[in-house]
Amino acid sequence: MAGSRTSRRRAAHFLLIPGLAHSPPNDAIIGALLDLDYAVDVYSPLPLADVAEYGDRVTAHPVEYGRRWLLTNCASRRWRQYDVFSATAEAPIAVAGVLSRLHRRPSFMLVDEIKSGSYYGDAREHWKRLCRWAMRHAAFCIVNDEARIGLLREYAGIGDPHRILVYPGCYRAPPPPADRDALRRQWSIPDGRIALGVSGGFNDTAGAAWLLDAFCADPALHLVVQAAGLSRFERELLSHVDGRERLHLEPGWLPWREAWAAAPAIDIGLSIYLNEAPQFQKMGVSSNRLCMFLAMGVPVIASRQPSFRFLEEYDCGVVVDDSKSFTAAVDRIAGRLPRMRENALRCAREYIRAPERYAALRERIGGLVR
Repeated sequence: MAGSRTSRRRAAHFLLIPGLAHSPPNDAIIGALLDLDYAVDVYSPLPLADVAEYGDRVTAHPVEYGRRWLLTNCASRRWRQYDVFSATAEAPIAVAGVLSRLHRRPSFMLVDEIKSGSYYGDAREHWKRLCRWAMRHAAFCIVNDEARIGLLREYAGIGDPHRILVYPGCYRAPPPPADRDALRRQWSIPDGRIALGVSGGFNDTAGAAWLLDAFCADPALHLVVQAAGLSRFERELLSHVDGRERLHLEPGWLPWREAWAAAPAIDIGLSIYLNEAPQFQKMGVSSNRLCMFLAMGVPVIASRQPSFRFLEEYDCGVVVDDSKSFTAAVDRIAGRLPRMRENALRCAREYIRAPERYAALRERIGGLVR
């Protein structure tokens, strides 16, 4: 458990998955708390989150998410050392909400997943109700795109839209790009060839079939797959796909900033969301992979939905409906790559606006404790 209270303000931030400690929204929350002179204790299930990069004012601690753990631990005086509680969706929000109310400390919640509709999940209903109650009673909630404000209000019953803040899935200060030429040599991509890139999920709902159709049909295309959660069987299948000599399959999970730094070595990124659940049809700049590609100057191919209209308005991406239009989009972007790269960077500055959003987040957190 966290150490004894000092004169410095202290925050407890609860993560569902330890690996999310360095995701752009969590990086923004922890960074804002540090800017405001908080010490931050990051709670997650085992194995503990690796928070060394944040410095010695951020430490990692274990937690469990469930009724038994909460009833056993919630009344402990150790929680009174904290000045503020925060959490990510969805189970951690219930724990942070109870601790906030019981120990009379403010809270704010990062609702990076809105588990409604067919994405409702299998959590017990009493726990779901507790999560929504915690969202309603938080000082404010964060969603990652304006398209999700109405969805969260409906899901959690939040009446006042001003209690919802938007922070995108984007770093306020992206990492320096890696050596593009060196990476492409490592990935066996010849000069002048177009490389498509996948980051994060790689399955049918993420456009895998459309991508493989285009890849197998064009012997000049190369493919870089930096996918999370691929099974051994899926990796074996990809290693036998037609054109496998043009495929680079990252052997393991890349740390967040390392993946971002590698992105400029890709020519066209993917942001396909075919899952019909409400939150996946309101992705916009909540998509970490979309923000990564644009902020690193990589144009994208995205699935058609209203929250992706800005891609064509900024001419930094093409929205598609099926395999045929996906293949056509590859050719369209390849023919205008230098201009669309510039437009991607402009879109990140003018539309995503992570530094401005970060300043608003920091100000909002700063107003919680006087």
